[in-house]
Amino acid sequence: MKKTSAEVIKDLLKNNKNLQLGDSVGLEYNRIPFNIPALDKLTGGGIPNKRFTLIYGPTNVGKSYLASQIVVNVQKEGGVAAWIDTELSWDPVWNKKCGIDTSKLPILQPTTGEEVFDTIRKLMVEGVDVIILDSIAGLVPTNIMDNDFSHSPMAWQARFVNGALPKLLPNLKHGSALVAINQVRSSVGPTALDNMPGGLAQSFFAHFLMQVRRHGWIKEGTQNVGFDMEVRLRKTKVGGENWSSATVPFRVEGGIDIVESYIREAIKQGLIEQTGSWYTYKDTRLQGLNGVRGFFIDNEELFKDLQSELST
Repeated sequence: MKKTSAEVIKDLLKNNKNLQLGDSVGLEYNRIPFNIPALDKLTGGGIPNKRFTLIYGPTNVGKSYLASQIVVNVQKEGGVAAWIDTELSWDPVWNKKCGIDTSKLPILQPTTGEEVFDTIRKLMVEGVDVIILDSIAGLVPTNIMDNDFSHSPMAWQARFVNGALPKLLPNLKHGSALVAINQVRSSVGPTALDNMPGGLAQSFFAHFLMQVRRHGWIKEGTQNVGFDMEVRLRKTKVGGENWSSATVPFRVEGGIDIVESYIREAIKQGLIEQTGSWYTYKDTRLQGLNGVRGFFIDNEELFKDLQSELST
């Protein structure tokens, strides 16, 4: 007698531990928010766990800072984060200023690429909430490291990443969010193309692909004090506003300006009215964006009111 569909499914699930129903709790995932309105709206609530997120862009545009904010919010919720520093660029003073509790953050400064992937796999199995890999460009396999400096076969890094990622990513099911950072470099040739060290596999395997660019300067008087960071969602397999972008203010002295980020969102939603260079919030009229920013910095309770009024 032919089995019913329910009986077939039951037998399949019983005989294969990796099979589960599409609505199983084990397939659900959560988000780690940036707590920055424009970015959380863009990403559908933040970085997904059980997924591989890639943040890429040119140098000095705030990629590592975005990763640090993910760590900050994981730590605030009592979670555990780890940082893989392949470039030997970890700055405890700056990252403490960004809000990270550096006394609770394991840092690995590896010798080889194999050590990186072995460590990440162990961290995933242990259930670490978020793992930051900074960066893919710094990965060097043993067979390159142990040879002299002239030994540099073509596409060695791409072959290494291509082979390692498929072995690593199945461990995401333990619950970790893997966030890798990479740079772009112009190709050699008649047409300048942005290429990422490590080859195309990283873009193929990424569930979340975020591109970061610099987009104009922030000035106080005649001095450049920061820049607008444009974050574009290039690929998503977990929702979010695909092919959309968010622009957030980044100040050199302290990272993303949270106050100004909320002010910009409030202007978009009409909570703060703008007429030329003048801004009106309820009964208060202020001149210039810096004037509005200073007003909310000096009035914390009113800033909290503004945050609560914003619609998500």
